[in-house]
Amino acid sequence: MAKREKDPNKKKGRFKRLVDKVVSYLSGDKLIEWGVDRQLGFIFYIFLIICASIAWSLMVEQDLVKVQKNEKALQELRISYQQRTLDLVGMNNRTRIDGLLKASGSKLHAPVEPPKRIELEK
Repeated sequence: MAKREKDPNKKKGRFKRLVDKVVSYLSGDKLIEWGVDRQLGFIFYIFLIICASIAWSLMVEQDLVKVQKNEKALQELRISYQQRTLDLVGMNNRTRIDGLLKASGSKLHAPVEPPKRIELEK
């Protein structure tokens, strides 16, 4: 039996056909063959809609970032407001209690020095 020898021209023919197919797809010949050139206006319209959608989503995302920053600032302002309100209520209670003590003739008064820490030895 004789061994079958492969024809080198056959491989070159396959490669050439593959290259021709790739070139026809990349050059746009297949698109023209399919009639896409008649639909170019519609394709451009779809492209513009996709670009507008992407731009809109980016603008919305930027607005959401601004909203989150503003919410964080509002939260800090609310905390500051509540702290100041508590301080004012405390001052009001202190002056009210001082007034009641003076009215009753008591000798109690607010401390002048802050409390000292007592350290215990173990």
